[in-house]
Amino acid sequence: MSKRVRQILLGIFTGLLGCFIYLTPQGWALEERYGLYWLFQFRGAIPPPDEVMVVAIDRPSANQLGLPVSPNFWPWPRDIHARLIDRLASAGAQIIVLDLIFHTPGANPGHDRQLAQAIRNAGNVIIVERLHSELLALTDNQTDALQFRLIKEESIPLLPEFTDAVFAHAPFPLPDKPRINAYWAFKPGMGDAPTIPAIVFQTYALQIYDDLVALLRTIRAPDIDQLPQQRHQISDMETVIFFLRQLFTDHPDIRQRIVSELHASRLDDRKKQLIASLMKVYASDGAHYLNFYGPPRSIHTVPYYQIVQSAEGDEASLNTLRAHVAGKVVFVGLSATTQSENELIRDAYHTVFTDPEGVKISGVEIAATAFANLLENKPVKPFPYGGSLGLLFSMGLMLGMILPALTNRALIAISAALAGTYALSAGLLFTQTDIWLPLITPLFIVIPGATAGAVLLKYLAARQERDQLLALFGQFTPGRVVADMTRHMDSIQHKDQIVSGACLLTDVEGYTTLAEEMDVRQLKTLLDDYFAILSRSVRENNGVVSEKTGDALLAVWEAAKNEAASRILREQACAAGLAILNNVNRFNREGSHPAMPTRIGIHFGELLISKFGSSARENYIYRTVGDLVNTTSRIEAINKRLGTRLLVTHEVLDGINRFLTRPLGVFRFAGKSLPVQLHELVAHRQTASEAQMLLCEMFAAALTAWTQQRIDAIEKWQNILARFPNDGPTRFYLDICRQSPPEQWNPVIRLSEKS
Repeated sequence: MSKRVRQILLGIFTGLLGCFIYLTPQGWALEERYGLYWLFQFRGAIPPPDEVMVVAIDRPSANQLGLPVSPNFWPWPRDIHARLIDRLASAGAQIIVLDLIFHTPGANPGHDRQLAQAIRNAGNVIIVERLHSELLALTDNQTDALQFRLIKEESIPLLPEFTDAVFAHAPFPLPDKPRINAYWAFKPGMGDAPTIPAIVFQTYALQIYDDLVALLRTIRAPDIDQLPQQRHQISDMETVIFFLRQLFTDHPDIRQRIVSELHASRLDDRKKQLIASLMKVYASDGAHYLNFYGPPRSIHTVPYYQIVQSAEGDEASLNTLRAHVAGKVVFVGLSATTQSENELIRDAYHTVFTDPEGVKISGVEIAATAFANLLENKPVKPFPYGGSLGLLFSMGLMLGMILPALTNRALIAISAALAGTYALSAGLLFTQTDIWLPLITPLFIVIPGATAGAVLLKYLAARQERDQLLALFGQFTPGRVVADMTRHMDSIQHKDQIVSGACLLTDVEGYTTLAEEMDVRQLKTLLDDYFAILSRSVRENNGVVSEKTGDALLAVWEAAKNEAASRILREQACAAGLAILNNVNRFNREGSHPAMPTRIGIHFGELLISKFGSSARENYIYRTVGDLVNTTSRIEAINKRLGTRLLVTHEVLDGINRFLTRPLGVFRFAGKSLPVQLHELVAHRQTASEAQMLLCEMFAAALTAWTQQRIDAIEKWQNILARFPNDGPTRFYLDICRQSPPEQWNPVIRLSEKS
């Protein structure tokens, strides 16, 4: 599978994972609990509309009016509510909403009648009904087995005198959740009945009722004659609301047709806005997310006692009351200012703006917030499901294709930057337009998922790279180097690696002639057996085989950064060279095949591990290049001139005493500017024979005399040949001595040929 295909599959998987999580109830719950909370905190408080206010029944009011505070602020005499309604009506309140309990008789029947009369006189009072829930267990008639359970929810009726006097009444149910984020304008479980926000908004919008009916008649809406044609003909507000709700849900195209007519009408902008908002309420699915304006009492709130007592003073106080109340929708209900009050009234809810000290928003303020949202046509608008799924899938696909191509550092940085940018963009969009983008799923599922997937792909690619390196190298690269390279694969894709190490190069004497004379299959078998011996000798001494070309083998030992480790690996390279000679000699003696006399060169220095080939990961190989390999090749080749089998440089032997060696002098290879001091590696010191030690001793003395340009060097060379007639290095130097006088002997031997 190609890298591009893996990236596409990662993107598809990440995108689908994000979509799946987002669609699950748990995913949506996380968006509501944390995503929506963060967006509100980012946006902060905003000003509510001036048309709405709250009159709060609270502890200061109870104290000022001499009424009980606990338990639950009840019972309060109902005549005081009558006085409140009279004050609000006389001050010009457009609508009065009572979030109080009126389904049971009061302690004083006279007060009930007084309150009913005040409600009737005001003519604009709407009462919040209480709900009753009942769990119904449905069983099989024959077996009495429990089939399923239903929750029956219905309004508790008001007292008849209040029902007759009130302009409208409706419940205000809220979801049974730890935190309130939404409400119903129309409650599905109650036959799509309107709730308080819808009732209050339709009542407020009666000012444009005649214009709405005219528009409906213009577009020839079905059954329009069943609707009261003018505002003053309305006798039952709930009947009007049910008709309009049914009309807009049964005929979704009506909304767009009215919008077209609105554009062409001469209505003022205020009326157009009200009609558009009203149509949106009727055409919605009934559920709306609350667009809170801020912490508790962000909506203009006046204590109950200030309204009741304001008209008892002079004309100035009455004017002040009118300035606060005239033309507004006034919600009246329990509203706490402290945590202890919350515990008393038990009509407070946890929201995104719950006070840091634990003060929650009261039910009456939530109702006022819902109405204000409808009035401004500014609810929180979740991004459409289709758009959200498309966004999540596109984000996952894009990240899956881009992130695996980055380095690890860039991958983390870009992922973090993208998460921050997306969060900021979502916050700004919410602040400006109230549109709620998915937040938790992208930030904690899609982006981390794509990042983790990219890291996994890079890890798998590194594993594949390591396998490829080992296969292409022929196991040449030291294990630590390969591990380091694969750990840092992002950087080495564009960089060569320089390490310190020892190189060992072998060659078979007379191989060309041997290859010409042998059958190719026999030659292959012979080489396989031969290289098996060499490879085993290298591995047993912790080296790795780099290349096998023809009859030649290159092995490498990596150098550590400290001197002790460097000495150990150089000793291992020398031990491998001696092991190769011993094992090859045994191989040559014991088999019936042609002999494979082997020459070896060992050098120590820097290695360049470089990448060759195209930039695509699948199309390159690594090789060791540089002067170390080239010089090792020259050292191996000079064995032929000197008649030796195993040559090493002074850099290899520096600080090592385990081996018997003899210095062979200083050589400058053709095309090289720096000379190399060579030694013959004879044997392990503890296993060396007396003859080997004598030869090394005699040769060292002769070489010293030759280096000092002393004539007795010739005699010393001759004495060596007398004892060791087949010694190649002695013959090499004796030939040089015979070709020139001592004063022309150069301690650095210049080689004119490469081999």
